[in-house]
Amino acid sequence: MTLEGFDLVAFGATTPLLLHYRPWHLTAALVGLLGSLTPVGMLVGSLLVGQFTDRFGRRRTTLVSIAIVSAGMFACAAAPLPSLFGAGRFVVGFGVGAIYPAMTPLIFELAPDRRKNLYSGIVQCGTAIGGAFAALAANTLLGGHGFQPEYLVGGIAGLLLLPAAYAWLPESTEYHQAMSTPLPALGSRGVRLVLKPPYRGTTLLFCAMAAVSFLLIFGMNTWLPQLMQAADYPLGSSQTFLMLLNLGATVGGLSMALLADRGGSKGPVTASFALGAAAIIAMSARLPLAVLYGIAFIAGCGAVGVQGLINVYISRSYPVTARASAVGVTLGVGRIGAIAGPTLGGWILAAGLAPRWNFVVFAIPAVLGAALALAAGGRTPQSHDRPVPTPREESMAGRTP
Repeated sequence: MTLEGFDLVAFGATTPLLLHYRPWHLTAALVGLLGSLTPVGMLVGSLLVGQFTDRFGRRRTTLVSIAIVSAGMFACAAAPLPSLFGAGRFVVGFGVGAIYPAMTPLIFELAPDRRKNLYSGIVQCGTAIGGAFAALAANTLLGGHGFQPEYLVGGIAGLLLLPAAYAWLPESTEYHQAMSTPLPALGSRGVRLVLKPPYRGTTLLFCAMAAVSFLLIFGMNTWLPQLMQAADYPLGSSQTFLMLLNLGATVGGLSMALLADRGGSKGPVTASFALGAAAIIAMSARLPLAVLYGIAFIAGCGAVGVQGLINVYISRSYPVTARASAVGVTLGVGRIGAIAGPTLGGWILAAGLAPRWNFVVFAIPAVLGAALALAAGGRTPQSHDRPVPTPREESMAGRTP
């Protein structure tokens, strides 16, 4: 997950360099369009691979996705034209979109019942840590010159990780047990179950919640350095804001995960969105640099760290035979927000608004996310936010999935 985080945030970390890369002469709007190609690939990957994961396993899907992401990063590093660079970012997005429907249920199924949010939060920290490494690498390796080394590092890291994951990444025993149990109806697994009552309404709410979460994550990770530069902060400080945003997501994700394991997902998800909205608005104020660094850290706790909580919330709400499909559908549709985030940021900067309004616009999705989390509370088919039973347990109890 650290590799995935590095590959996702690498674009945001190199956005100022792409804007000043003379051979390509890119505008802010065009860079925003290139940034949107990654979540487009994630949308396609999530929708296609969720059903595949429920049929062929979590481990196999994860290994394939690592290889795809590495190939995309190498393509970005070697791209001679913006169009080929964009194609590489699409491939990266496809691979990252494929890994989440595999890793999310795998972590959920391997973790103890009373620690599922915490274990998921620990693993999800990899995404934020990788994002912080991407900003750090941009500060230390690029030095205001070419953007290519950032993507070369990501490609090499993937090649080094693949054999280790092949040797040591386990498959879910709960998945094996579920797939060996005969199911009473064809519609009791996969996408069919996710899209029919009583799950349909829950799926729609999770799709909307994921959309605003991804809009925040991708919009802020893509444009935060440029937003801070527009507010008259130097490039080095602007990239430090990006690093602190992702480090805040790490700390905030773990803290909220502990609360979610004790009291359910609704409260922590709602609080995270609200905290993110308040911190993003506060970043528009003219405050001492050290104070703004702290606010960026808090913004990461809420706006970026909330996605891990949502993933566990989704996993708890569906049976094992449809869990990866549910994650794939909700995160896949949610990628619409990820596509809109970089594009929205590009339009805002191109419009030449006052710096304060740039942040206010990005706070609106966080407020909407808090409202959706409140609406979702109590509407999941499984009550009390407990793990759903496996088909074997359900059959013993005389019930169908």
